Amino acid sequence: MASPTYSVLMDVEDENSFHRDRLLPVEQRVLRRPIDKLFTPASTVFKHTTSPLPNGTTTTEPSLAEIRTQWRDEMLLELSLLQSSMVRIQLLRRSNALECARYAASKDTILATASRIRSNTTALHERLADARQQLALRKEYDVLADKITSNRMLRTRDDQAVQLDKLAGEIAELEMEAAEYKRTWAERREQFGRIVGEGRQMLRLIKDEKEEAERKEGMDGGEEEGDAGSTARGAVSAVGTPAFGGSTPMPGDDGLDADRLVPPSFRKGSPSGRSEGKNDEGDVEMGEVNAETPAAHTNITSEMEEGEAEEDEQMGEA
Repeated sequence: MASPTYSVLMDVEDENSFHRDRLLPVEQRVLRRPIDKLFTPASTVFKHTTSPLPNGTTTTEPSLAEIRTQWRDEMLLELSLLQSSMVRIQLLRRSNALECARYAASKDTILATASRIRSNTTALHERLADARQQLALRKEYDVLADKITSNRMLRTRDDQAVQLDKLAGEIAELEMEAAEYKRTWAERREQFGRIVGEGRQMLRLIKDEKEEAERKEGMDGGEEEGDAGSTARGAVSAVGTPAFGGSTPMPGDDGLDADRLVPPSFRKGSPSGRSEGKNDEGDVEMGEVNAETPAAHTNITSEMEEGEAEEDEQMGEA
């Protein structure tokens, strides 16, 4: 429905001409009647006195004095009517001026009110559109809520709250375990570092001992040959070795605590496991240990690196 439009009824000139044309036939009679009585040829003012009638004759026509007296009374009435008309015109003019001022003031008020109502109507239309959109969205939510609540496979809010509490407890326990594993891993890494350092130090000692034995063997090899050379090599190789009947020290013989600190994956292939089997079977002579030293050094280093890599992967997965 289209809203009605308001506009000014008439222009000022059209309004004035309308009032002038409308009031002229009514007001001119009050002015025209005194003018006709004063300035027309038939007016009593221009009538001359008549000659006296002969004796013994009578006439029914009024005398001039009576006519003038009547004319005077009529003129007074006409002038009083003209005066009252002039006063009425002045009052109407003043009243029209006041009404025009009041109309202008009320016009400004009405225009301001119309503008305010128009802007308010626009705002209300916008709010109505938003409300309709929100209503449609709520209806969609109601449909989804009905589908959810009508599903018998879903649990109630209380059951879901209990499950959420259980999950929160499990998450807290897992976080505590993760922190404990992290602390344990740091301790094991530190202990593993110490074990690796001790193993490298032991390998350096074995290497120094081997170089010392080779140096002495080279010095004695120039003097004796054959069996004497082998005897000298046997005597030299006995330096720094345990007594007869003793077992050869291996990298894994530092104690059970060091073996426990090593991960199981590393413990399976560690030289300590093999060394225990060798110790159970019997002692190994120093000559055989010196012959296998480079291979053992390579195996120990590679196995230590593999064990450390496996531990890093396990901690990364955790």
